[in-house]
Amino acid sequence: MRYKTLLLFTAMLFCFTASIYTLSSTAFAGQGCGTNWMGDTTGDTDFYVSKNQNLEGAPGTDSSGSSVAAKPAIALGSTATKASQIASIQSLTPDKPNPQAPSTAIVWTAVASNPGNGELLYDFLRKGPSTGGQLKDETGWMAENTWTWNATDADVGENQVEVRVKHSSSQDSEDSKAVSYVIAAASDINSHPTSETSDSTETKPRYAPDERRSTAEQSNDISGPNMRMPDTKPKPLVQTDNAVSTQEVQAVATNPEPAEPEVMEVDGKWNVKLENASSSMDLILIQTGESVTGMGNLNDQNTKLPLIVIGTVSANSMTLDVKTVVDKYVHKIDKRFNLDLVKVDRVISGSYEAFSGEDLTGKGNAAASRFG
Repeated sequence: MRYKTLLLFTAMLFCFTASIYTLSSTAFAGQGCGTNWMGDTTGDTDFYVSKNQNLEGAPGTDSSGSSVAAKPAIALGSTATKASQIASIQSLTPDKPNPQAPSTAIVWTAVASNPGNGELLYDFLRKGPSTGGQLKDETGWMAENTWTWNATDADVGENQVEVRVKHSSSQDSEDSKAVSYVIAAASDINSHPTSETSDSTETKPRYAPDERRSTAEQSNDISGPNMRMPDTKPKPLVQTDNAVSTQEVQAVATNPEPAEPEVMEVDGKWNVKLENASSSMDLILIQTGESVTGMGNLNDQNTKLPLIVIGTVSANSMTLDVKTVVDKYVHKIDKRFNLDLVKVDRVISGSYEAFSGEDLTGKGNAAASRFG
């Protein structure tokens, strides 16, 4: 029995070995070691893509048959490409010397280089007492390189005029220049009228008021090395011809010069209600004499817009020019209000005019109250 079982197992092992040999011969018939498992690839062509395949001399290209000569690529926005085309400010000059009095028209002229020969645009800006120390755009971008500044009493103090330049194809300013300029009160500017005679004063002696002599005294001068000796005669202690009478002194005491009116004090926090506009303002005013500057917010429905304030104040009235702050980082709502307020029996009220840009959008009554 054991012999038959061993013989059956040997026969089965032989059959299994034969089947494995048959399959191996069929799968690898005609292929030796190192042959391509994908078959015959002698007619295939290799392809690849390069970022420089369009340049002259690149692999797989024929430079002799190219219709356009290949050029090296330059990165967009390269500094080497734009540096030679940037405009620059060479000078910014006023037509009148510094300083000037209010109510003076000052023409500013900017000179800029234009290496690219493109159209240039200029933008004039200013900051000073009338702008609350904030830089204010006066012209916007324009082709003219001049701007006329009509100075007012509100501009008294140190101002700064700035000009910017760019090409019309540029988005941002390419160069800028700022110049300081002083507007002084008319009383502070000394005028020096020219002499009405044609004779030169360089060779004439100059005397202080107490050194000038009469014509008779000059005629008694003695020429030569000896100088005129002073008069040694005693003089009376009281000069009756120059004495002031008692009546004149009493008249001056009883009629003093009129005192200047006191200026209303407006320093502090204020709330201004605009009746027909359904809005109000919360302002902080800073007073310097008769000039007023400040800042605050416009409460327009559910929106608060930042404000800047300039104006003047007298004994019983106040005039304010209130503008919204327009900036790309804040908002672009351009509103302006002219307030004329008068104090009557401790109540300050008046009228207003509202503008959007240069267009009048409304007007009505205004009432102002000061926080304690």
